[in-house]
Amino acid sequence: MKIGIRFFGSLCDLTNGKHIFEFDPGINQTIKDCIERLGIPHTEVFFITLNGEFVDFSKIVCDGDFYCVYPECNLPIEDLHFLTPKYSAEPRFVADIHLGKLVKYLRMLGISTEYGIIDDKMIIKRALETQSIILTKDRNMLKESIVTYGYVVRSDSPKIQLREVVFRYNLLKYIKPFTRCMECNGNLIPVMRDKITDEVPKRVQDSFQEFARCSNCGKIYWGGSHYHNMVNFIQEFLNSL
Repeated sequence: MKIGIRFFGSLCDLTNGKHIFEFDPGINQTIKDCIERLGIPHTEVFFITLNGEFVDFSKIVCDGDFYCVYPECNLPIEDLHFLTPKYSAEPRFVADIHLGKLVKYLRMLGISTEYGIIDDKMIIKRALETQSIILTKDRNMLKESIVTYGYVVRSDSPKIQLREVVFRYNLLKYIKPFTRCMECNGNLIPVMRDKITDEVPKRVQDSFQEFARCSNCGKIYWGGSHYHNMVNFIQEFLNSL
């Protein structure tokens, strides 16, 4: 028994650039089983065709079948054929513990990104509870059948990871720099200087006029040298897109 599978677009990032596979899938295997065996989680797949006809993940593969597997794209395909629904809300993320620097960058841009959960099952649980997208380099986590939204971060470079996620989820229209706490992801709320006299050094009070407080953890922020470094980073990043 032998079947063929051809991957398109960004899916080939997960197969070391290889597009076409021919192999013996074994008995009573679904196309989902076969795709994930080749290293591509179902969350990355948006539709599948067999001889020009749409099929779903439950299709039992047969000898001689040749499947075409696509990521999300701009082809004029009816939504009913999508196997993974498009994420229609303002994107929010839950990131695994290996993506700390990426998390800092996303929060800097004002993108909601939860972080710090170690256990994979708890990450999945949190993502389902909050309708969030899982960001991870662990493909096996995204192969869990209950996971709906997830992305395998390709690069090992945090700056390139940020570019990946911004493009993948069209984040440019959602960027609101310095509106989220870098430590806990809470919303930053402007606060009057006279309300924080006991919480920041006097030299800081004397040097700055504008402050913000995290609505979650209470951390105070102001425009020091670190802030100006982040402004430069954001400008350089946006100019590079």
